[in-house]
Amino acid sequence: MRVAIVHDWITVPGGAEEVLREICRLVPDAAIFTAQFNPERFPWLRGRDVRATWVSKMPFSKSRHYLYAPILADVYRSMDLREFDVVLTSSHSFAHGVRKRPDALHFCYYYTPARSLWFPEIDKRAGNDPLRKMIAKRLRRLDLIAARGPDVAYAISETSAQRVRDVYKRPCGVIYPGVDTRKYGDVVRELDDGSLLMWGRLIRYKKFDLGIEAAKLLGRKLHVVGSGPFEPQLRKLAGDDPNIVFHGRLPDADLKALLSRCFAVLFPPYEDYGIVPIEALAAGVPVVAFGEGGARETIPPTCGALFTSQTPEALAEAVRSLEAHSFDPQALRRQAARFDNQVFRFEYTKAVNDAVEAHFPGRAPLIAPQCEPEPLRGSL
Repeated sequence: MRVAIVHDWITVPGGAEEVLREICRLVPDAAIFTAQFNPERFPWLRGRDVRATWVSKMPFSKSRHYLYAPILADVYRSMDLREFDVVLTSSHSFAHGVRKRPDALHFCYYYTPARSLWFPEIDKRAGNDPLRKMIAKRLRRLDLIAARGPDVAYAISETSAQRVRDVYKRPCGVIYPGVDTRKYGDVVRELDDGSLLMWGRLIRYKKFDLGIEAAKLLGRKLHVVGSGPFEPQLRKLAGDDPNIVFHGRLPDADLKALLSRCFAVLFPPYEDYGIVPIEALAAGVPVVAFGEGGARETIPPTCGALFTSQTPEALAEAVRSLEAHSFDPQALRRQAARFDNQVFRFEYTKAVNDAVEAHFPGRAPLIAPQCEPEPLRGSL
């Protein structure tokens, strides 16, 4: 069978692109379709059949891809996929809107319905001016039409799956994305120095500002690892407080050194899934996270603390609550292992092959069956 993989713009490496990488490994002969493609940022796609649209040749399409959002629903709908028997979409905005042959199978893996269209309280990029409101209204209408296309739908978390059910009025299963938990298996937890740690891209919605303000309230040292456009504002907020240390981007060995001795990792944003908490658990470190979205599904009370209001005071109180508990690093690592890449490969392969068997009875599995990993996820 001929297979196409369709992903929203492939321009900036992130969590969704790591999932795409795993899907591409599972289906090595598939053609890959996207609206915009920056090959310099994705050397692992070298030699693959990547088919980008005309948008990829337009000004700023690789550095400011969101500028083209108003037309992308139409761009994906116009992709010619008639030669393919199976279409695997990897969608956080418009990729699910591609059209297939009537007899083909469309399997969609959702990160979320487009948050700027359906959840402006989380993502305010759609704006409130009259023109943007008019564009968003049109895109919502096209998005509802697009959601009828996939034959089978899965999402990255129960949070995202429920959004798909609520917005698109269709069934949706859950396959959690894989995390390279073995990468942090060599972290040895040393004497706890009481410090806090945050890492990731320094952008506004990641809520590093909450971590800085909470650390000030607590009088604890906070290590901030990463870079991004919000860094100047964060440095201004930190002021001359010697407890707030900005490291920029660090090699893995230096990040692991911080993980080996910190008290906890802070994760205050509202994320659909959240990779950082899983990586922290894989290093044997407890996590303090905002109790909505994916963290509510991946961080049980035995692995840290959740707070319910995105305020410095609530975050600080959650950190204080950890002081009365001790955490077994091996138990935290076992929790992280439930979200390892091997588990994703097994569950994604099984879901796709089951869909192929139902759609094309008697056909051989599309993806080579994976070994059943241990531990498989149970209920949290």
